[in-house]
Amino acid sequence: MKVSEVINILKMEKALKRTPSGRPITDYALEAIDATLADQKNLEVEVIKCYGCCIILSSLLVPSGCCNCGSKDLNTNITQADIK
Repeated sequence: MKVSEVINILKMEKALKRTPSGRPITDYALEAIDATLADQKNLEVEVIKCYGCCIILSSLLVPSGCCNCGSKDLNTNITQADIK
């Protein structure tokens, strides 16, 4: 999925300070969400989902692991079922 397809999920994560699975989001990860939302030039970049905490972010912002929980177990193969 692309960033443009998950804008509502990103806004929800920011507002609730929770991942789609309900895990808390750190201040550092909130900054990454803000950066993803503000980056209008990269709306067609793939998003990435962390299997550790289930946060969804732009794949450009997590090159070495999840910025929320530190997990290295990340996936760009996200479906509609992953974001419900």
